[in-house]
Amino acid sequence: MSPTTRNSLPSLWEQAITLWRDLVLGFGHPHDLMRWGWMRALYHRALGHCLRDLEQIVRRAIRADASELDLPALKTRATRRKPSPPQSNEDMPRFRRSYSDDCTTWRVSFRMSAPAPGKHRGPRKRSEPAEKRPCRNYAYRIEALRRAINSREAYVLRYARRLARIREANVRDLTEALKAYDLSPPATGAAPSETAPPCARRIEPG
Repeated sequence: MSPTTRNSLPSLWEQAITLWRDLVLGFGHPHDLMRWGWMRALYHRALGHCLRDLEQIVRRAIRADASELDLPALKTRATRRKPSPPQSNEDMPRFRRSYSDDCTTWRVSFRMSAPAPGKHRGPRKRSEPAEKRPCRNYAYRIEALRRAINSREAYVLRYARRLARIREANVRDLTEALKAYDLSPPATGAAPSETAPPCARRIEPG
């Protein structure tokens, strides 16, 4: 990365770090939201807008860095040996205890695809500021953003490998489709020279 000059625009990661700090200062730390449990709908809506904007910036930053990453040739995935059975439930990640006052124990992950918008529920009977909404899900998403920003090299590398495997699978599927098309028998009664792919470009003589 090139050194940042005084008058240069902030990078996406710098914007994400600044916005995350402002979000925590304005609405509270993830463990504070978990302790409160509820917040007024007006603040809940404002936090949702800020959170979605921050998630979009982090996704853009990960995609930009992943597109510039020069990965070596991917190795074929070796068959994994069957792991030995755990001695207790504490040895299995899904059974490890998570504490509401300790963000590092939460089982969260940052999603590279934005969640689908919810359906409109119609007009509300109560006044908007007097209604309370749960904020536990927002606490998880803020913590997932913190981990993505702090461990951005690992997230970028993982996403770059994912894109490389998708491109590799697309090329493999296209190659198999072309082979199947070439091996297909010609139509009955047609000369071999007259058969051509439907999408082939015809060149006029002369």
